[in-house]
Amino acid sequence: MMNRRDPSLRAEGIRFAYPSLAPGAPSPWVLDGLDLALRPGEWLAVMGASDAGKTTLCLLLAGLAPHLTGGTMEGRVLVAGKDTRQHPPPALADRVGLLFQEPDAQLFNPSVEAEIAWGLENLGLPPAEIGARVEEMLGLFHLEAVRHRPPASLSGGEKKRTALAAILAMRPAFLILDEPLGGLDPVGRREVLSALEALRRNHDVAILMTESDPEAVVAFADRVAVLHRGRLVAQDSPRALFRRAAEMAAWGVAVPQIARLAAALNRRLGTDFGFLTVEEALPQLSALPRGQDASARDGEPSVEAEPDSAPDVPALQVRGLEFRYDAARPVLRGLDLDVPQGQFVAIVGANGSGKTTLAKQFNGLLRPRRGVVRVEGRDVADHSIGEMARRVGFLFQHPEQQIFSTTVRREVAFGPRNLGLPPAEVEARVRAALNRFDLSAVAEEPPAILSYGLRRRVTLASLAAQDPPILILDEPTVGLDAAGRAETFAWLTELHAQGRTILLISHDMALVAAHARRVIVLHRGRILADGPPATVFGDSDLLARASLEPPPVAVLARLLGLPPHCLTVDAFCAAFIRGIGGKVPR
Repeated sequence: MMNRRDPSLRAEGIRFAYPSLAPGAPSPWVLDGLDLALRPGEWLAVMGASDAGKTTLCLLLAGLAPHLTGGTMEGRVLVAGKDTRQHPPPALADRVGLLFQEPDAQLFNPSVEAEIAWGLENLGLPPAEIGARVEEMLGLFHLEAVRHRPPASLSGGEKKRTALAAILAMRPAFLILDEPLGGLDPVGRREVLSALEALRRNHDVAILMTESDPEAVVAFADRVAVLHRGRLVAQDSPRALFRRAAEMAAWGVAVPQIARLAAALNRRLGTDFGFLTVEEALPQLSALPRGQDASARDGEPSVEAEPDSAPDVPALQVRGLEFRYDAARPVLRGLDLDVPQGQFVAIVGANGSGKTTLAKQFNGLLRPRRGVVRVEGRDVADHSIGEMARRVGFLFQHPEQQIFSTTVRREVAFGPRNLGLPPAEVEARVRAALNRFDLSAVAEEPPAILSYGLRRRVTLASLAAQDPPILILDEPTVGLDAAGRAETFAWLTELHAQGRTILLISHDMALVAAHARRVIVLHRGRILADGPPATVFGDSDLLARASLEPPPVAVLARLLGLPPHCLTVDAFCAAFIRGIGGKVPR
């Protein structure tokens, strides 16, 4: 029974270290002196850099650490008065639901509906109640069409929604969610957040969510706790914390794009805007008198206006491409596509639209059922995966799908060694890649023990060491903190300037708008749109049909009548300040 005097989830004086890898060697504290409480019905967002200790905190609060992880723990965690040291995870399963950052780690049943029903069966609920809850979750997360499919066959976003549905079906008092929005398309993110809010409102569920998406935090969280190197360094409302932009950046935390816009306008105009959302910004900016037609471009260059050089032979080409995993499930439906050499292209679309399936055609991981796939004029069907790896570097959506070496250094060296490069060049490439992605300090560590964000850096470093002419990156920023995302795109920008071809798959529309020269929208296995970012993100009907949303500044720009190229904070500021004559009336 719940302790009625203390119904909260509470961490008191927590210090935690994982088991040492070497006998007798000290193991550092991952969390160091943490006090935190989650009250019934509260929504708490935990933010911080990739190595801040967020996932470890989730494991402790759910009772999995140190019971299942081993390690040293000081202090205590209380779940409605129950000390997790005296109550193993099964004894807490009816009180705490945990979503892992990587959903594959908790999906094991033969079908989606069986996955949702499994926990309910273990709670001993009547069959009628189990059936009703399964149907409710299938509808809530739009999983009806895949209810009979094995979770392993789903897209990354569909897996995440399935794992969430299985947890929410049990209606725990406390939900511990580790990056629940990673890999979801924009509409899917909104639907998940709305479902969580409904669960909180209707059942008084408390939610602790580690999250790197500041827009989601602003929209739903009551309180934000910031972890930095295992310590709780700040705790306040989203509004109070996101106005401390410089401090948040130092802690590796991103702030909402509209908050960054407010800060940029304040610097340039001497104003004191404090808006965090489009709804807050619109009346404040609309109130300023406009000195000239803000819709005029006045020669303002856009990112996509600079043409890419395009040799006769495309870097990537498909003709009549069709693919299906089984007879009843077509994924790609007659695609025709050319990507010129040296182009920076983004592929966007809803979860399950075929983005990853298309990308895997270019390195031979998947072979078309019909049609032709060519890389730099070579028919992929005539070459092995190893041969294609010399031309195409591929970053998987989940780091664990491509990491297998015993140390970070060996992992990064694997690619260039298999290319047959001289040892001196292999060493030089490995050293440069480790330095570039700030991995030198963990070079001799096993990648498997690193945080999700650090493992993502390892995969990026491995790709950099191979130095292929074509790079395909599937959700490269999921799990990365603000600094990691900035570093990744700085690297991609350099490669693009050097003439590399980049194919980016991402649900982060702000990053796509800021960096891609061309955006391809996939919808149910077909190309729905193909054009420059301003054209694609300026078509609201198209985006709605594809379950996509433009970046927040693009929405605000459209509402204010600014030109369609205002897709980034800098472009918005330039057009807006020109429109008000360069100053704010006093």
